Amino acid sequence: MSIGVSYFGNRILRHVAADMEDLAARGFTAVLHTFSENDYAHYREQISELVRVSHAMGLRVQVNPWGLGHMFGGEAESWFTAQHPEVGQVMSDGRRIGAGCPNHPTFRAFVRDWATAAVETGADEVFWDEPHWAHPDRFAPDGRAWACRCEFCQQVYADLVGGELPTESTPEVQRMREASLTDFLGEMVRHVRDLGGRNTVCLLPLTEGPLGLSDWESVAALEGLDVLATDPYWKAFGEPVEPFVSGFSRHVVDLAKRYDLEAQVWIQGFGLGPEDADDIDTAVAAARAAGVDDLWTWGYEACGHMPGLGTRAPERVWQVLCDALTGDGHHGEADSDAVLDGLGTEAVRADLDDLDLRPTADLVWLLAAEHAAATTAVLRCAEPLAEAVDAVAERFGQGGRIVYAGAGTAGRLAVVDAVECPPTFGTDPSRVIALMAGGVDQAVGRAVEGAEDDRLAGERDVEGCGLTATDALVAVSASGRTPYVLGAVAAARRVGALTVGVAGNGSSALGAAVDHAIEVPAGPEPIAGSTRLKAGTAQKAVLNTLSTAVMVRDGKTYGNLMVDVRATNAKLWARARRIVATVAEVDVDRADAALTAADGHAKTAIAALVRGVEPEEARRLLDAASGRLRTVLEG
Repeated sequence: MSIGVSYFGNRILRHVAADMEDLAARGFTAVLHTFSENDYAHYREQISELVRVSHAMGLRVQVNPWGLGHMFGGEAESWFTAQHPEVGQVMSDGRRIGAGCPNHPTFRAFVRDWATAAVETGADEVFWDEPHWAHPDRFAPDGRAWACRCEFCQQVYADLVGGELPTESTPEVQRMREASLTDFLGEMVRHVRDLGGRNTVCLLPLTEGPLGLSDWESVAALEGLDVLATDPYWKAFGEPVEPFVSGFSRHVVDLAKRYDLEAQVWIQGFGLGPEDADDIDTAVAAARAAGVDDLWTWGYEACGHMPGLGTRAPERVWQVLCDALTGDGHHGEADSDAVLDGLGTEAVRADLDDLDLRPTADLVWLLAAEHAAATTAVLRCAEPLAEAVDAVAERFGQGGRIVYAGAGTAGRLAVVDAVECPPTFGTDPSRVIALMAGGVDQAVGRAVEGAEDDRLAGERDVEGCGLTATDALVAVSASGRTPYVLGAVAAARRVGALTVGVAGNGSSALGAAVDHAIEVPAGPEPIAGSTRLKAGTAQKAVLNTLSTAVMVRDGKTYGNLMVDVRATNAKLWARARRIVATVAEVDVDRADAALTAADGHAKTAIAALVRGVEPEEARRLLDAASGRLRTVLEG
């Protein structure tokens, strides 16, 4: 099984070598290097070096004619057609354009020369990328003109069909265009084979229209072809992911079996955002289900270095792609030793190998200092945490719920935060709840072994709590890859709920799967083997900060006073009485009386005192102000 990715935009060898090492470490087995006209002119020897270092990392290598003559896929420009305008295709409206004609002998000779150089790089395959006629959207102002009507195409038409090549697109014109492309590819594939190279042809996932090729079988039958590929980029083509990827994957697999070829499919990895995580998983699953063993994505790090390709949060999209393609934790499998060894939360600190021999005072100081370091790490995440607060507060203010999901220590911390919201902020207990692997009733008091590895349980628990698009799911995982938590996130995304992930490692599977990632890499624990220490402190700080800030945004406080507290015991009554007296500027006796009349609700008592109304009217005023005391007092 091959797992590959395209790589472009970097020709500095030491950086390329580091990136190839990164790919191999992530589980990729192959890479495609773009070989544009600019590379052909200025970086030809360097491309060979890129191939060499890729092979040194154990990677299979393809090279492609990126944007060559504007006849192959890619954003690269063509200097050859600019310098040789006579090779350009002629549109049906008579304009000659800067895209090489596959029937022009000079352009064919240029592409053959490029292919010779491609084989000489030492690459395993030459990847003929999306061969196509001129794109109407790029070269035709009205989108209706087609190519090509040059003298060579007219001769091909006359030989194939007979008569003069018309100006309108007809079935006979399409027949000429398809035959020309197939003949062109046949010549190039044979040329590479004769040089001892191998060939991949990647067809656009279209079988009709100005760019489509209806007769894929003629291409599959080409002498010298080794791999038949396609790239069903569902979002780029505006298609539903599963049927689009599945259909073209099956088409390629069927033809590959019939003509003794390898089948290759490319998964879209650009122009996406974290919200597309489920679609990426679906695309990979669809291709695998169709029998594709050679699976690739375009491109490295989700093409984040090329803003024009429109990837949002590329680090997170890249992690989703890596996990989906390599099967590294995103689909709910239990973590392997190798995967865990790579996590910061699992690292062992060599400087503390004598911890058990240290004096108690030193031990206490060290552990306390580690907790302080954890909260410092939280401060470094203030910006994404603030963005998450605003997003959650918006849902909560519209009547939605906050639903926590976690396992083990993370789950218990989530439960604590949820159950403390009603007495602290006067929230309805149903508005902030927690889900926990193994069940809240069972797993809070004692560990339920293996519960965190059950991804389906996470999905079922979210479905069972009736999560909707108005709610926010806050998922917590020290490793950032807990299957139960990832399952909960997947189920939440399916119903359109807001998703927030709190993880103890950067570039986590959880962070890649959610709308808002709060990744707090606090570093290795002082005692390896448990994340309830420093990671737990960081998680508690994040959850406390998030819920408190959301409640402040929702009007649960007045200044820094907890005015929404309900006095349900002696301690809370005394606290509420002090708050009422402070805000309403009355003595404790009047505050006590007002609090009694307001059934122990500090906010209602304050509104009644300041506005000089009965508690019932105070409640009405607060309701009209969406519960915001400042609005009532200053309105």
